[in-house]
Amino acid sequence: MLEAALFGALAQSALIIGALLVWRFRSLTRSRPVGLLMAFGAGAVISAVATDLVAVSYEEAGEGPTALGIAIGCVGYYLIIRFLERHGASEKPAEEAVEVMETAAAGGEIPAATQTEARNITIGMLIDGVPESIAIGLSLHLANPGVSLALVGSIFIASLPEAIGVAAALQAGGFPLRRILARLSMIVVVAAVSAALGYTVLEGAPLPLIAIIQSIAAGALLVVVVNEMVPIAIRGVQRHAGLVAAAGFVFSAILAWIPEG
Repeated sequence: MLEAALFGALAQSALIIGALLVWRFRSLTRSRPVGLLMAFGAGAVISAVATDLVAVSYEEAGEGPTALGIAIGCVGYYLIIRFLERHGASEKPAEEAVEVMETAAAGGEIPAATQTEARNITIGMLIDGVPESIAIGLSLHLANPGVSLALVGSIFIASLPEAIGVAAALQAGGFPLRRILARLSMIVVVAAVSAALGYTVLEGAPLPLIAIIQSIAAGALLVVVVNEMVPIAIRGVQRHAGLVAAAGFVFSAILAWIPEG
């Protein structure tokens, strides 16, 4: 169980590395670098949703559990964000949108990301990290431990561009490094716990249950990409966002194929 937790934390440690890189290289918080990273990360996320989550869930349990999980993830993430925007969140998305439009009209530097966008992406990464970490824990039951190492490496490498983009968005949104590291460390801890649960509790669990868990992440990530990542990407690099996203898609797909090849 401890080994599973360590592997889960290691895979998500890209978040901490990304935050430290952004802290060291402040130019990464500007609108264009953040836009490039978000476009690349959006493509990588779409690829991961298609190949690592939806396709695997469908193969494991069919269309029913997969569709149910996607629906739960989409609606659940949407309701969480709506709740935070209406109650108790310091961020004001409507006011931030007006400020961005006024800044653009005045010819000033458009912020790379607002505090609301940064917060919403962080929640999406938290939801995404759970099924990935559960998969790491389950993989440790296989006879060949190298399969687990390949999975950990793929998650780490694919997460790093997205982690840099999110950390840059958080810093551009006014968050100090201490607060950023606290948020991202929480995701690492959740990943470690999820990997341990995948190793212990979910061994031998019904395939439909595992498929639903994976599909929940897919549904949430689809909303994150469209509502949060794509607007940041387009704001930063305009029409180049689509090309960069395609590169991110191919990059993530190649990483998904490596363990099989």
